[in-house]
Amino acid sequence: AWVGGVIRVGDARVDHTRPERFAQPHHGFAWIRMIGALLVIYGHSSPLAGTGELFSRDWALRPDEGVLMGFFAMSGFQITESWLRDPHPLRFAAKRVLRLWPPMLTVSLGMALVVGPLVTSLPVRAYFAEHGTWAYVVDNAGLLTLQHHLPGVFASNPWPGAVNGALWTLPMELLAYAGLFVLLLAGLARGRMRWLAVVALCALVVWDRYLEQEPGAESAGSLLSVPVESLVAFLVAFAFGVVLNLHRVPLSVPVAAAGMAVLIAMPNSIAASFLMTFAVSYAVVVAGHRWPARLTVPGTWVNGSYGVYVWGFPVQQVLAMAGIANQYAMVACAAPIAYVLGTLSWVFVEEPTMRLRHLLGPA
Repeated sequence: AWVGGVIRVGDARVDHTRPERFAQPHHGFAWIRMIGALLVIYGHSSPLAGTGELFSRDWALRPDEGVLMGFFAMSGFQITESWLRDPHPLRFAAKRVLRLWPPMLTVSLGMALVVGPLVTSLPVRAYFAEHGTWAYVVDNAGLLTLQHHLPGVFASNPWPGAVNGALWTLPMELLAYAGLFVLLLAGLARGRMRWLAVVALCALVVWDRYLEQEPGAESAGSLLSVPVESLVAFLVAFAFGVVLNLHRVPLSVPVAAAGMAVLIAMPNSIAASFLMTFAVSYAVVVAGHRWPARLTVPGTWVNGSYGVYVWGFPVQQVLAMAGIANQYAMVACAAPIAYVLGTLSWVFVEEPTMRLRHLLGPA
């Protein structure tokens, strides 16, 4: 959920009486994504270190899950804006591919061919002779066929065997892009067809509520490597972001604050989990538009959130293997390393590959 977008000047949804006090929305979204990616590292630290519990089970607002909901809502909002600015199917699809695949392929190759041989419990020759080593790269390149294990890698960690658990949301992101692409080709962005976005959101909400009542975690099974129950839940947030954009829903700070206050005051329940999707999704879109101008920094400082997200989990697994068994020490060590790797990913992988979209012609 890291696709950039620029909101048109004079957008009626946000009434800035003093616009000079606010950053451009795309910069606000970049900040929020970076903070969210670091919060994901925080959320992973307890299970990966094998100690403690960072979030109380009584909280309705689950920071780790809420962050992912916010990512999907921002993605739905911004890639809809991308289509509105340049409704060209080939360029639109190319932008999505060039944004999603290169960092994911880079981290998969890095883990299989560089980190894996260094940390595996197998002899290096045996490691490279294993079918699973090469299947890891091939399956992850397919994105919908994720593989999470490499031979002998992290086998004795508190969270054994998982090389990069953070990748699990990327197939859902791809499916969200594909579904929106089909609807956009059907005319979703045209004035008389925008009701389709609301219908799609309502259908997803009904499906999500039905699956929530089914007994057992992920009782709906999987679509290849994608758990259907989680997929539908995240698609609700994504579709809500699309609706916020297409229907120019007013973005109000008091409304966002009230929604978050109600959520924080609620006990953990199915109803609170449902409210979290909409409260957090709305709040992050509002925050992106109200980001203070005084916090504007060079884009390189905050644009590497996708890289932070995909590199954070394997960095934490290496630290756990090195003996870090305290969740707070894990955060303190993993966050700066992941930030550096994410920034390098932006500078040397993401930004250069995103420039390739211009080969398809100007918007």
